[in-house]
Amino acid sequence: MKYLLSTFMILTIFNGQAWANDESPNFELGLGGGLLNSKALFNLDVLLNIPLNEVYSTQVLLNSNYLMTGRSKDSFAQSELASNWFARNEYGRLGVGVGVSELKPKDDNKETDRSLVGRVMADAFWDEVTFSGNYTSYDSTLNNLSSTRLGASYYLTEDVRISAYRERYNDESAWRIEAFFQPDKYRQLASVGVIARSGEDNDYLGVIARYYFDTKVSLQERERRYH
Repeated sequence: MKYLLSTFMILTIFNGQAWANDESPNFELGLGGGLLNSKALFNLDVLLNIPLNEVYSTQVLLNSNYLMTGRSKDSFAQSELASNWFARNEYGRLGVGVGVSELKPKDDNKETDRSLVGRVMADAFWDEVTFSGNYTSYDSTLNNLSSTRLGASYYLTEDVRISAYRERYNDESAWRIEAFFQPDKYRQLASVGVIARSGEDNDYLGVIARYYFDTKVSLQERERRYH
């Protein structure tokens, strides 16, 4: 974890040199928790979005997940540090990324596993609908990290989204359903979501809250601009 945090700081400083004069970075913090087959699963997400101009942007992502079973032999943490790059217009976006994944067992007798991760992402925008697909080269993941995803999101309003995805985890296919709401009451600087996943061997149900350190932006505009 110390390695990932150090690399995160280096990438942040490096990417900061590329900020465009007329654009501002967007910083997000996400906290979530749920049950993975009756086991507690928590996650912490830190995301720095850096617009370069109206077409190109980059982001630095630190995603940490913690599986708590009450036993050290099968409890572990998984973290990913990644740098992603995007090109977009009013019709959609394309992105590529590279990162480092770290799987650390709570049992000190087991070794920490680190590996390089590659990612390809694509989205198409059509009125209130966003079609999404991505591929990530994970060898092994926790339940809420997918290696492939294909699906669509529909915005009931600019601040309410529902999504359905077909995903694949560790040679297992599953359906994932999401619902997110960003209240206008708090200047649209926070959102809350519910995530449900039904798979062959692993089921997951959880919630996530996100806080945005930026100006007032609708959920639809925020996700199409930064995600």
